[in-house]
Parts: sequence; structure tokens; C-alpha cells
Amino acid sequence: MSRVPLLEGVRVLEVALLAPDSLGMHLVDLGADVIKIEEPPVGDYVRSVGAVSVDGVSALHRRWNRGKRSVALDLRDDAGRQAFEDLVTVSDVVVEGLRPGALARRGLGYDRLRELNARIVMVSLSGFGQNGPYRDLPSHGVAYDAYAGLAPPTAGPDGFPAIPPHVSVGMHAAPLFAAFGTVAAVLHARATGSGTHLDVAQADAAAWWNAALLEQDALQEQLGEAAGPTATAASGRLAESVRYQYYKTADGRYVLFMATEAKFWRRFCTAVGRDDLYERHPPRRPSDHDTGNRELRSELAELFATRTQREWVSLFLSADVPGAPVYVGAEVRTDPHFRARAHWLDPAVHGMPLLASPLLAVDASELAGDPPAAPTVGQHTAEVLRDVLGYPPDRIERLF
Repeated sequence: MSRVPLLEGVRVLEVALLAPDSLGMHLVDLGADVIKIEEPPVGDYVRSVGAVSVDGVSALHRRWNRGKRSVALDLRDDAGRQAFEDLVTVSDVVVEGLRPGALARRGLGYDRLRELNARIVMVSLSGFGQNGPYRDLPSHGVAYDAYAGLAPPTAGPDGFPAIPPHVSVGMHAAPLFAAFGTVAAVLHARATGSGTHLDVAQADAAAWWNAALLEQDALQEQLGEAAGPTATAASGRLAESVRYQYYKTADGRYVLFMATEAKFWRRFCTAVGRDDLYERHPPRRPSDHDTGNRELRSELAELFATRTQREWVSLFLSADVPGAPVYVGAEVRTDPHFRARAHWLDPAVHGMPLLASPLLAVDASELAGDPPAAPTVGQHTAEVLRDVLGYPPDRIERLF
């Protein structure tokens, strides 16, 4: 059990490709009925994109489109467009996860949708947004993190610049922003009878993730000071931190030690029987990383090498000292806390193990069942047109 049916009764029409599909996934996980409108015969080509596939179907499709119903409609065709408009009249949300203006070019922009349903919420989730110089710049994936300064060039083979290993931010964060914006807009529409057109850009989300550095740079400009530090320089200062730092443990793994506050530094020193460390290296301020204190760093390195990662985490818990285990890649799967909280969707249903939403309800009785597998193109066309719109069989047949 993983889904929280808070959006039960909310119907969403999704016209999207690739990463914007995950907006609908988040809404499905909250209990919404997400109807994925796909152009026949190929549909969303995310099914063939990505490094991992099972039985010829991409893991990205299996993850992002799980739980949705697929309706195959050609929105360039009068009959397909009419069926889409009919669905708009009985829906709450239309997701446009395409290039800006894609639905408007099919005569289905927000003005037309609002004529059909005054309460409709349209969410346009794109790369660089609905306006600005880069509005029509084709892009995906790492482009937004590169734009936001989150993926600076590193030295690659033969001295060529290379994309660094990094966790993608923009393509995942933007759908989350869009999801809670969608929920807020639906609440507003139900309270006022008036819909909203939301504009969410993956590039904006990535830049927001780097807000601390951007704000610092803007403040320095405001004060007339030199330009702020680069991300590399900021990372360099963090590398010199001592009481906010990675340390290698006896089993060859690592922990993150975070005793920057005076009270936590004292607790740690007492817990390990090394009050002398506190006396010789007292805090200089309420929160102190002891940056550049190489003597203390060497002593701590020797100390952390005396216990295993699990033993240090146990000490952090018992002594109430901030810290965490450090993992590389998928190692967190072996962690007892991860195993206690993570929920995996049934591989027999989805064709592979998929992590369920991390959004949980404290009361398990409030959870809905797991979502069904990602659909094939048009799998639910007849079902939706019959059950939602009441189309007779002959009219449905004319759409195929």
C-alpha cells in the first residue's frame, strides 16, 4: 500500500512526453484519475528512451506513466479534437507537458479550454517556460542543471570538457512544483469557479535549487562588492570543513559528521571519551565548522577509523549527535532505515521493481492500493470514451 487517495475524484488529462510525465505520476500517487492522451500509433516515445528497459519497454515509461489510463486521440483530427474537448468538460486539469504553445497550435489553448470549462486548470510544464528568450530552445535532461550552474564542466578524456556525474534536478524538481501548484489551483477553482493557467519551467526549478548561491551573488552585487564565489569555490570551502565533514570508518565506508553546534560537539567528545578534543578545540561561535583546522581533522580521521559505519550511526543516535551514513550509488538499498520505510511496487505487475511515492500517511488505513502498470498506447480509449463520455460503440469505432 502506497498511494494516498487525497485526490480521489480529480480527473486529469495529460498531454505530455518524457520527464513532464512525472507530474501526472505524482497526481496518480495521490489518487487522481490521470488520462494520458497519446497520438496514435506511437504515442509517448518515452517507452523507447533511456538506458534501462524491460521486455523492450523503457524503465522511464514504467515509472512515470504507471497508474495512468491511455487514450489514443489524434488532436489534429476533428473527431479526435472533439473527443478531447468533451473530456475537458468533465475534467479538472489539463497537463501540457510539451513545447510552449503546443496545444494552442491545435486550437486547444487555455482560452479555448476555459470556454469549454470555466474551472479548468491548465498546467504548462516545459523546458524554459512560456516566455523569455529561451522559450523555444529545444532541450531536455541535463540542460536545465547546466543552465542553473548545477552541472559545471569537468575535465574529461584527453582534456575535453565533460558533463560531470550528478543527480538531475530540474527535470525532477519541476514536476514536483507543478504537482503542488496543480493541487492549489484545483482547490482555488472549486472554491471560486475559476480556473488557472500555470507556467512551470524545468530550468526555473533547477535555478531555484541553486538559490542560495544566486542570492549570495545578488546580495554582493547590491552591496557593490565583487562577484560572489563560484560553485567550485564554495565546494572548496566545504571540503576544508572539519566538524561538518565525511570521515572514513573501520569497514572502509563513510559517515557524515555534523557537530557544528557547540552543544553537539561537546556531546560527541563526551560520548567517545575525548573531552580533551573539546577543550583543545573549543567552538569560536555558536555554529562552527572549524574550517581549515587540519590538526583536528587528522585526529578525527584517526578516531572515526576505529569503528564501523553502523557503529558510528548507533553512537550518533544514542548520544544525540547529528550525522548520517554516506552511500555511493544504490548502496542505500542495504540500509535498515531505507528498508523500514521504502515501498517497492510489485515487479510482477510493473515488469521491474519500482519505488513507490515517498509520500506516506501515518494512518495506514488512509492509503489506497498500488497503481497499476503503465499503459500501452490507447489501452483505455474505449473504456474512457464509453464510461466517462458515454460514447456509443459506433462512435468509438470511428476514432480508431
